Amino acid sequence: MGRPVHFRDGDTAGDQRAENELHKIANSVGFHNVEFQFEPIAAAYAHEIKLQSERLACVIDIGGGTSDFTIIKIGPKLKNKIDRTDDILASTGIRIGGNDFDKDLCLKCFMPEFGFGTLGGGKSKYDKILPLATMPYYTLSEWSSVNSMYIPKEINFAKKMLYNAQEPEKVKRLVELLEKENGHTLLTAVEQTKIQLTDREQVGITLNFISDEPRIRATKREFEQSMTRDIENISKSINECIMQAQIKPNDVQMIILTGGSTEVPIIQQKMTEHFPNAELSQENKLSSVGLGLAYDSRRRFNNGNSRNTASINKMINNGR
Repeated sequence: MGRPVHFRDGDTAGDQRAENELHKIANSVGFHNVEFQFEPIAAAYAHEIKLQSERLACVIDIGGGTSDFTIIKIGPKLKNKIDRTDDILASTGIRIGGNDFDKDLCLKCFMPEFGFGTLGGGKSKYDKILPLATMPYYTLSEWSSVNSMYIPKEINFAKKMLYNAQEPEKVKRLVELLEKENGHTLLTAVEQTKIQLTDREQVGITLNFISDEPRIRATKREFEQSMTRDIENISKSINECIMQAQIKPNDVQMIILTGGSTEVPIIQQKMTEHFPNAELSQENKLSSVGLGLAYDSRRRFNNGNSRNTASINKMINNGR
């Protein structure tokens, strides 16, 4: 089974609990022999199969919720080794991924049309004019927390914001979004915009699930600006990996990108800046982890049982 390098940053005990839960789940559905492999290492195995010579590679695995980085030696003479401990120079990870990029884009380009960043107050001469509360917007911009906003307490709070709003037409959309429970519909529109911005400079989208159908415009520049802090933290984790491996960035000969979020152009640009001498490999970007796990399974469990061998080879052939 694949797993991120860190389920939880800086929490070794919590990390182990998460792996134990996965192990229990696998056992509960009938798997008796379960081993775990870091997903970026599995991705390296998938690329290794076609190499003609040994390379020092950095695997960049950016998924929905985590980013993992591994510096590893790969090559034709190494691919059949059971124990690859000596070939793995370092692995680091951080809880930042595509969902965080969605949040960045949502707050930058979408939530201002729902009142984010606008002012409230001024209903009487004694009222202070202050920015509206920001917490509802941050909560609605995260896939994992959207449902928590549909309770009466949160809806009533949004209605109070509407009463005090300097731009009520925008905050009215927030109230409607909550009352109709369309938070995930909004985030789906955000995600679609993010995907389109990978090869377009600007995207326009109409939110037809809101009564007045606001038109949102987002540019690639705005998206990249919104990601600045997340990219900085990703870069810090990569630098930590380089330091742990005791190498220089110029020593890395191959960058292996895996995970849908590595499609984001600014991510690719920053990765090549980290390793200026490295070849960029993007083959099997969305399937390399699964394919690499199949190769690793063949190494670990191919004990002469013809049924095991046939099953594993079928997975590998399908992955190709």
